[in-house]
Amino acid sequence: MKLEQRPVTGNEKKDDLPEPIKALSEFYDAINHRDLEKMARNWAHSDEVVMDNPLGGIKRGWEEIRSVYERIFSRPAQYYFEFYDYSLHQSGEIFFVVGRERG
Repeated sequence: MKLEQRPVTGNEKKDDLPEPIKALSEFYDAINHRDLEKMARNWAHSDEVVMDNPLGGIKRGWEEIRSVYERIFSRPAQYYFEFYDYSLHQSGEIFFVVGRERG
């Protein structure tokens, strides 16, 4: 298992990235720029998607997940997140990354 130390920030040149890392970069681009439309394109719109994070807890389905980002994006506080120290795991069309987020 290879751990990647170069952080994903959302500012990467997307054309140069393999598809899984491109999706991760697009997620961080959306969250760091408070772009709900871009965030919506990054998530499947089904009841099967699940998110677990410290700001929203466990949310199931895009509608619940979207409500967390709407709340985050509406706050005036400044923030910046990046993902690092991660490993990529892929099988066919499915992938996931395990790593750390800092902000």
